Amino acid sequence: MAGRSEDEADFVGYVTVRWHDLVGGLEDAGVDPDRARLAAAGALLAHRRGWPRLVRDREVDVVVWAAARERAGLAPRPGEAVPHGVRAPDPQDAPEPWLDRAEQERRTARRRTLRLSVVGGLVVAVLAAGWAWWAAQPAPPAVREEANPLPVVWYAEGDLHLRDVVVELPDVDVFVADGSAVVARMRSGDLVRVAADGEVSDTETAPAGLDAPPSPPPVSGLGPYDVLVQSVEVPDGGWAHLVDSSRRDGAQDAVRQSESGRRALVICAADGSCSTPRTIVGADGSIRLR
Repeated sequence: MAGRSEDEADFVGYVTVRWHDLVGGLEDAGVDPDRARLAAAGALLAHRRGWPRLVRDREVDVVVWAAARERAGLAPRPGEAVPHGVRAPDPQDAPEPWLDRAEQERRTARRRTLRLSVVGGLVVAVLAAGWAWWAAQPAPPAVREEANPLPVVWYAEGDLHLRDVVVELPDVDVFVADGSAVVARMRSGDLVRVAADGEVSDTETAPAGLDAPPSPPPVSGLGPYDVLVQSVEVPDGGWAHLVDSSRRDGAQDAVRQSESGRRALVICAADGSCSTPRTIVGADGSIRLR
């Protein structure tokens, strides 16, 4: 130990004098011999760097004994000092091997803490990125319950009308019924699927009818100024035809007409018989069936 500083020499001297008392006091308290030695060594090493201040400002025996008892899992005894004379010095029971072992465990614990800190930082970063992604997602479209007055899905003024709900879905380019759901292509090019309850989700599958307009049978009962705009099949059979009837006299229709023109619906049964055109209430000339 030659060449050590005065403070280091004082620490080494304290260890030499108190080692057996520290270990003996812990063993007398019921601590396993190996655990007692490791606890004593850990308590000493914990105060090695600040040893001069500890010696100057506090009662060394009280501080070191409290630390050793804590590391050994014993209940605290405030103010109690290291017991004196509980073990005779034994040259075969030197503190150095236990100090080395305690130092190795301290380094292992530091590395573990560092790894956990890095992992924790990565987890926080991933969670933060996930939160940022989630927060950046657009709110789901508003859905309201409303019975569809028409026998088919239709779209007007940014609202998609399904059988039992209306979904606020701006910028729909084209849509088609797909069972009880609807598949729509947005003006952005994205494909979405709208379930019967109004839930909107992305999809990569487009029904054949989305891009292939149907070929309806001839429509009877149209006037000379009625223009056929769109046609779709009715789920229960037959066809629904959207007719531009802006020039037709709608006074007897008992339905509202708009200043910009009217679009009416003609329903044709499977046998080819068709209803008279009736203007659709609550929608302007932007109504579409697909």
